[in-house]
Amino acid sequence: MRVAAVIATLSLAPLLACGDAPTAIRRQDLEAERAAWTTHHLTRYAYVYETTGFLINTPGRPIGLVVVNDSVASAQDMTTDSLLPAASAFPTLDALFDQAEAALAAGALRAITFDATFGYPSRMDLAGPPDASGSILASNLELLP
Repeated sequence: MRVAAVIATLSLAPLLACGDAPTAIRRQDLEAERAAWTTHHLTRYAYVYETTGFLINTPGRPIGLVVVNDSVASAQDMTTDSLLPAASAFPTLDALFDQAEAALAAGALRAITFDATFGYPSRMDLAGPPDASGSILASNLELLP
């Protein structure tokens, strides 16, 4: 499973959440959050990406991502300060919305929360087989010049 398929940090303000039924999260709510995020027109930013529970090589390790023009330009393991190869395998914040929509359509999006200031997905809880369930976290958005 690609890292980008399993991605986002602790929520500042939970806006959507659901109980056991994935249908509690509505597509139109997700679309409204994406529309709010899009109004910021961010093209250069950095944020911290982390996953928990997925069977991948970076679970629980914060990864600092730099995004330029809707592409991840660099990825740095914040635990070791080492640059990671294949930065493009990590998601932009826009890509997190795509992942949330895909998970919702598949019935795998159990809960989602959004950053209170910018509205990007700050936490997604995804259900799946034991080795494919977990959370995607995004935090500490920093606008770059």
